[in-house]
Amino acid sequence: MICAQVAHASHIIGGQVYYKYKSRTGNLITYTVSMKLYRICGSGARIAEMPTTIYLASFDKSDNSFIASYRIDRSNFQIKTLAQVDPCIVNPPPACFQVGLFETDITLPVNAEGYTIAFQSCCRDPFMMNIIAEHIPGGGPNDLGTGATYFTEIPGSNSGALVNSSPVFNKEEATLVCAEKKFTYDFSATDPDGDQLTYEFCDAYKGGSTTDQSGIPPPAVNPPYSFVSYQSPYSGQQPLGPNVTIDAKTGIISGLAPSAGKYVVTVCVNEFRNGVKIGTLRKDFHVNVTTCVKQVNASMPDKYADCSGFTITFSNSSTPGKPYYWDFGDGTTTTTNSLASFPHTYTKEGTYTVKLYVDKDSNCGDSATAIVYVYPVFKTDFKAVGLCTQAATNFTDLTRSDAGSIVYYKWDFGNGDTSNLKNPSYQYKVPGNYTVKLYARSIKGCEQTIPHDITIYDKPPFNATSDTLLCAKDSLHMWASSSLPGNYTWTPNNYFILQPNAPDPIVFPPKSATYKVTFQDTQGCTNDKSIFVDVRDTLHVHTIPDSTVCTGDTIHLPSVADGQYTYRWTNLGSNQVVSTSAGADVIPAPPKQSYEVQVALGRCRAADTVSLKVVDPPKPTAAPDTTICFGIPVTLRATGGAYYRWSPAYYVDNASQAISVAHPPDTTTFTVTVTDTLGCPKPATASVLVNVVPPVHAFAGNDTIVMLNQPFQLNATGGIRYTWAPPDGLNNPNISNPVTTYNHDITYTVTAYTQEGCSGKDGIFVRFIKGPDIYIPNAFSPNGDGLNDIFRPLPVGIVKMEFFRVYDRWGKLMFSTTAYLKGWDGTVNGQPAAVGAYVWVVQGKDINNKTILRKGTVTLIR
Repeated sequence: MICAQVAHASHIIGGQVYYKYKSRTGNLITYTVSMKLYRICGSGARIAEMPTTIYLASFDKSDNSFIASYRIDRSNFQIKTLAQVDPCIVNPPPACFQVGLFETDITLPVNAEGYTIAFQSCCRDPFMMNIIAEHIPGGGPNDLGTGATYFTEIPGSNSGALVNSSPVFNKEEATLVCAEKKFTYDFSATDPDGDQLTYEFCDAYKGGSTTDQSGIPPPAVNPPYSFVSYQSPYSGQQPLGPNVTIDAKTGIISGLAPSAGKYVVTVCVNEFRNGVKIGTLRKDFHVNVTTCVKQVNASMPDKYADCSGFTITFSNSSTPGKPYYWDFGDGTTTTTNSLASFPHTYTKEGTYTVKLYVDKDSNCGDSATAIVYVYPVFKTDFKAVGLCTQAATNFTDLTRSDAGSIVYYKWDFGNGDTSNLKNPSYQYKVPGNYTVKLYARSIKGCEQTIPHDITIYDKPPFNATSDTLLCAKDSLHMWASSSLPGNYTWTPNNYFILQPNAPDPIVFPPKSATYKVTFQDTQGCTNDKSIFVDVRDTLHVHTIPDSTVCTGDTIHLPSVADGQYTYRWTNLGSNQVVSTSAGADVIPAPPKQSYEVQVALGRCRAADTVSLKVVDPPKPTAAPDTTICFGIPVTLRATGGAYYRWSPAYYVDNASQAISVAHPPDTTTFTVTVTDTLGCPKPATASVLVNVVPPVHAFAGNDTIVMLNQPFQLNATGGIRYTWAPPDGLNNPNISNPVTTYNHDITYTVTAYTQEGCSGKDGIFVRFIKGPDIYIPNAFSPNGDGLNDIFRPLPVGIVKMEFFRVYDRWGKLMFSTTAYLKGWDGTVNGQPAAVGAYVWVVQGKDINNKTILRKGTVTLIR
């Protein structure tokens, strides 16, 4: 039920309660009380309709006590739309609302103060522009915030108007209010008794609680009722902003509408009889301000009032691309199609009404007016004297008005404070930068605003001598200055000071002293500064001790002094100044160079010297640059210093010795760092390159089987020169490919030499077997022990292997190859073959091109 109530409230946009005197019987008076509720048009699944039943409640005004509640059914229902739509508005938005009427007769006894008849709903539309949505107690999660209270007050006997009917508003019509456009809205009323009526904007009231289970808002609670909270800059008296007013006599609302949105507007109609207020009729209504686009819009400033001369520059911000007709109010007109600003010169002083017509001959043309004040010369200006928080700042008006006196001033002091005096005085409390504005208006209507930036200080600004050093033999010319006029006072004025009231006195204190200068501006604001004069009769400075340096090095000579003095470094050998800073960078010449640093403070001096012995750095040598065979050590030798360090040290037996043995694994540059004991701390380096010949990979060939009584050619690689041993059976033991005719098993060893003389050895076992034939073993054991793991044929005198195949006992092919000496490892598709007997067949061509075929079986064991 709460959700249903929220839907009701969010579409109710206003209401009013009024009454009509009906009859009196004795002490009882009967009134016909009417309640009108206003609702937006529209329907839908979550849009509640206009209520069919409400409650009114009556209260005694003397103590706001509850009298009775009245359940009322709706007696009338109307829909209000725009009676006439402006055809010059492009796509005008719809304007529609519903009016529900609830009427009943209420009989009340006569009392002194009268009665309040009230209705309450819980929630307004939460998206109002000018009020703050406030949640109500017990509103629940769907609470839309601030509600509404509509009530009327029936006068009692004390009013003298016991027989009375309230005023009645004349119109219930929809009106289109366009954002930031001029509009009028008729809120006039008529009084049946002929009483006098006045009109004003007034505050709207908050609402009540949620609905009960029936969906009907409960009777209103007892008065008094609370006002809604308004969003700044809106208020109950300015619900549509400062540019919209209501005529107190006619009830006509008019002005320049605010920006688009929904606004709560409450109008109070005050009823007077014989000059005594007897009641108030209230109407609370939501005004929907919409964005309207007119086909033609005339726009220019409302007035030109700076009165700077007879020539006025008019600007035009109307709809572009239209003809513009200007009537300048002095009998002259002009027509133009341009929006550009242009001047018009008046011939005499006066106040003129200028009218601008846009598309004058069109039915949708528009116009605008402006007031032009031509009373030259009017020029606003002012000056400010005294810019200190210690005293008031005096502002003096310098405005020139040749055509009449100035009747109004408005000063804005830049911090929210204002004044309407001609020449105000204002004391700022906080220093800072302020933009002060003066607005002035003359009796002729001329007006201008002039801004000036001022800086307010807590103390007048000034500068003076900083804390300083002084030689006891000298005097010091002190100084102080300010951009402001004023005077200066120096204290103590009796302590070695000349002209203590001048901005630039001379002091000559015999010992350290603190002087104080006080500046006072013409407003009496003061500021002061203390200056400490540190008097020195002796200065102190020292530099580094004498030392030994290396030839050609740049040496930084620092110094330490006991004050901020001037410096001078001198080469005592050449008497040349080498630096005027606290430090000096020098390159001393051998064999020795001396430097002096002198500090000065006025006529006081102090100095220190340093002598630098210049020594050549060590001149190391390193040897030998050489080439060695891999694995052969080399002896490294260095000279030129007292201490040595070889790098990379990992390959050197003793890296800190001048002579040491190195074992480089490949070509390496060895660097030796040498220092000496002559005084130059700078190390020097020398290098040697040891070129290491890589290991010689001699290869005599794979062990082989050859046919008995047949020559066999050996073939070695890996060098440029070879020696074979033993020479038995070889035709030449000193070539890479000798031929052997030996007929016994033998191992030949070849030595291969590089161009540098490095060597490597390799051997080959040659087995001699009768052939040609193919020898096959009858068993093998592929168990990975390195013995008989491969089953292969041994060809002797075979020059081509045509095929070698292995089958299981069912004829399935286990292995096949044509490669020489390639054999079976006892697996099939990567899996070990079963233990047992297998059939093999091998075929090849011998040296006589004869085919040799062999078959047999082999046993696989593991």
